[in-house]
Formats: sequence, structure tokens, C-alpha cells
Amino acid sequence: MAHSFLGGLTLTAALGISSTAFAATVTPTFTDEGIDTTGTATSTRMYRAALTGLGLTKIGAITVNDSNSGVGGSTGIYSGFDLDAIFLDVDGLLTTDTDRFYADSFIFSAGTTRSGSFAPPSPSGGPTNGSSSATSVDESWAALNDIDGIFFGTGSLTLGDGGSLTAVFDPTISISSSLFLFAGEVSGDAGETLTGLVEITDTPPTMTPVPIPAGLPLMLSGLLGVGLLARRKKAV
Repeated sequence: MAHSFLGGLTLTAALGISSTAFAATVTPTFTDEGIDTTGTATSTRMYRAALTGLGLTKIGAITVNDSNSGVGGSTGIYSGFDLDAIFLDVDGLLTTDTDRFYADSFIFSAGTTRSGSFAPPSPSGGPTNGSSSATSVDESWAALNDIDGIFFGTGSLTLGDGGSLTAVFDPTISISSSLFLFAGEVSGDAGETLTGLVEITDTPPTMTPVPIPAGLPLMLSGLLGVGLLARRKKAV
């Protein structure tokens, strides 16, 4: 964000996150794959969704939304869905890992936290476990590429009630004859599902400049003139 100061006036050129107007978005259906035993997680329940047959030819971004039910997870920094891992996989088997695709970056929006134990900030610095701020993930702490979530510890990201995480795949990942999405929930509680809470788009989000209104430079030049005149009168 750039600032130019004109006699007490501030001109801001902002950047916003947007996606291509013609991006296609779908909601996959997940199956419960049970508690994972291949990683180092305490007890992570893995969910799998087939991505073929959904009308997409490529994957650009995957957004996981907390249900905002107010009962997921625990309290404080552990409020909401606790995401252990998220990745794409060709053969749909957790016993193989050489065919996986991981996100290139993440866009995070922390939800609210419930009062009680584990009050913010988290050990990772943000309002929820695994976040470094309300809009960023501590990737070394959350380790979303690995199934390694530890109860009340490292290896996961807590979304917060109503929070969301977007995993960005840029360049996009093509969908061939077989491609699956895996996501893991730390506690292993079968009641915290993902169906209906995940959106997949074929286009990665992009940073686009917010255009300056056509009349703004003229208005600012006029205000600048008023400001200079006021300063001149004051100096007399």
C-alpha cells in the first residue's frame, strides 16, 4: 500500500484480492477415510473428495470455511475447525506421497474465538493456533503439507469460528483421469465434517490494483490549492 502526503491529505493506492470474473467454482463431496496412521499426528481424521466429474479441468484454489456453529474445536485459540493438512493427490491413497500437489501459498481470514481457556494470542503469534496474525499463517508451525497435528500443539491451523483458509495453486493443477483432495481434522471427531464447507475454483486469486476514480486527481489538486492558500494566509 503506497501513500503520498499532500498538505495533510493522503492518497492511497490499494491492492485487493479478486478472482477472474469467469472462474468456475464447485463444492465437492467428502468421504470419511478414518483416522490416519501414516503420519505423525496424534489423531487426525482424513477426508477425501474426488475432483473428477465436477465440471472443472484444473484447480486454482481451494477454500475451507469453518461452519461457524460455535461448537467446533475447543475455546480460545482452538475455536473452530482445526485443519491438520490439505493437499491434492493423484491416486487417492494416503499410503503413497510422491503423487501429491501442495499449495503454493495461503490466504487466511481468522474467525472469532470463544471465551474460556487458551485465550489468544497463540504460541504462533496470531489469534488462533497456527496463525501469525488474523490474515496470515505461520507455515512452519501449521505445516499444512503434512499429517502431523499434535493435540493443543504444532502441526495444524485453527480457523476460528467462521474463519476461512484458501490454498492457492499457481500454476494451476490439471485434472486428468484421477485427482483427489485430502484434508485432515486434528481431533479425529467424526462430527466435524467438510462436506458443504469447501469451495474449489479453477482460477487462482489475483492481486489487482483498485482503480483511482477519474475525478480524484482534479479534486486533490483543488484541495491542495486550498491547503497552500491557507498556509500562505497563516504565514502573513
